[in-house]
Amino acid sequence: MAINVKIDAAELDNFCEKLIKRSRNINKTHDALVTLESFISLYAEQSKADDEYIQIESLLKRITDHSRQLLLQKNTEDLVRALQSCDINRLTEIHCPLSRNGFYQILQVAISDLSDDEIRLAMVWSSNWVKEARMLAQKASGYPDSFDFKQAGIDIEEYHAVCDIDRVLNPQT
Repeated sequence: MAINVKIDAAELDNFCEKLIKRSRNINKTHDALVTLESFISLYAEQSKADDEYIQIESLLKRITDHSRQLLLQKNTEDLVRALQSCDINRLTEIHCPLSRNGFYQILQVAISDLSDDEIRLAMVWSSNWVKEARMLAQKASGYPDSFDFKQAGIDIEEYHAVCDIDRVLNPQT
């Protein structure tokens, strides 16, 4: 059993734009748009050479690019607030779903939005946090050149998030 779906480019554009405008969570909206793009690509095999398909594919690429930019903007704004308050939980939530390159990109923008005092606070905090985490993990391992973050009670995702921040803010260490 199969059903045929007809997609009109103008209606799809209208639908997607409304979806983005009404979105309360750009992460979920972006994921939904990427899923829609994948669904259409997968199930429109016979139409891929048609002008209509090419138009819809182009439209979806433009819309998902737009939602990706909105997502990066939101993550950057959230990262600024998390850095200002040294909120490790929020920093980790932002860091985890991004590639290292993506995180570094939004971190550079976030840093430019911080005051000099806020940058210094984040520099000192990240440096101290990483040093303490390494010291505790090394002590927990029982071996001089080995770390046991789990035994030390340190979440490895938190460690990676703060290390990436520290790497950018304190490149000499």
